[in-house]
Amino acid sequence: MLAAVMALPSCTPSNPFKKADTNKDDKVSQAEFNRYILEEIYSATDTDGDSKITFKEWKAANPEAKKSKFKLPDDNSDGSVTPKELQKYYKEEGKLVDLFKKIDSSSDGSLSHAEVEAYMSKAEAQAAKSKKP
Repeated sequence: MLAAVMALPSCTPSNPFKKADTNKDDKVSQAEFNRYILEEIYSATDTDGDSKITFKEWKAANPEAKKSKFKLPDDNSDGSVTPKELQKYYKEEGKLVDLFKKIDSSSDGSLSHAEVEAYMSKAEAQAAKSKKP
């Protein structure tokens, strides 16, 4: 997921670790990680800046997206997903916690720059491998 978020067209911060580490302690906590991922998803996907992601916006960022998956976080079924709905969905699904644990190779409850770099390298290599015919 982290590699997919970083691959979104408008998600190209020069140093994502630095951006995620909001308290500047050279570690990224679970809370910082969650906030960073959700903000990056939103800023890359909400192209009209109205604080709602429509299926059209989601599909533009994720060409393989299915309407049925998009509807999952849309709590009120209004055809758009707000930041609050997205946060609730990811919290209930536990996807961000699972991803954090995968990246946290030392299991110390925080992410170091080296752990993030190692995970990103591995994810990019897997993505490149899966694209080969």
